[in-house]
Amino acid sequence: MKSCILCNSTDSKSVFTENGIDILECKNCNHVYSSFEQAEHYDGYWEGENQTYDLDWWDTAHRSVYKDFIASYLKTESGKLLDVGCGLGFFVKAVLTSKPKWDAIGYEISTQAVAFANKENGLPNIFAGLVQNSKLPENMFDIITLWDVIEHIPKPHSLLTYLFSLLKPGGILFLQTPNFPIQLAKAKLKVRLKGMQEDGHYLEAKDHVNNYKMHTLADLGKQCGFIDPKYKVLMPILSVAGSKSKLAIYAKIGYYLVTKFIFALSFGKINWNNTLFLTLKKPK
Repeated sequence: MKSCILCNSTDSKSVFTENGIDILECKNCNHVYSSFEQAEHYDGYWEGENQTYDLDWWDTAHRSVYKDFIASYLKTESGKLLDVGCGLGFFVKAVLTSKPKWDAIGYEISTQAVAFANKENGLPNIFAGLVQNSKLPENMFDIITLWDVIEHIPKPHSLLTYLFSLLKPGGILFLQTPNFPIQLAKAKLKVRLKGMQEDGHYLEAKDHVNNYKMHTLADLGKQCGFIDPKYKVLMPILSVAGSKSKLAIYAKIGYYLVTKFIFALSFGKINWNNTLFLTLKKPK
């Protein structure tokens, strides 16, 4: 039986079942995780023969959230940034385009994604392999980002502890991941309206092996030495389930504005956004 990564308890309850795979919630600390046993360094997300990429999604739809991130967190003229699990490299490209005096590099486990980043995006500063094997100098980076990465890592403590060593004192770790309570509510609504569809990906039970709430994601960071967890509501990805419908995108922006208002009104206590955006600091 799988145990909770935050408290090691094996006492859990099922909160959702996706095509035979239970999503479990720890009864001790409320962390949520999939019962599916995924490889620690699974590299199949970008791999495949004759692989093609939806650039409307990975590039165009992400530009708004990347722009919002850069305006919110990269306020100095220069600095050093590491993007872990950087995929095709579009975030690193956005940083270098908007902040040319910043030194931004990326690490990605998929060799095919790195090949695209190197050749198609013209980014020689994207490297293939595990960042833990990079031998990068300690205390090097001002900020390290993980976009849609942490939910895929079965045992994330060793990764975050390593990244802690790479940050300068006072440096920032940025984590972006689905907001589980909102995702769970949406999944239950879909099942109620249409029934459980065969091979449906409601909560990505095989890929999202750890699912985070505000307090559990912050607790993970604290267990790895980080302090001062702070959440923010950033712009959404401007696409809805792959649709290019402008009406759907406007609805998504409207929902974002409502959640941002509620988040501010509640002094950061109520977060109905689809996504969690968390920063943590390395102590000075």
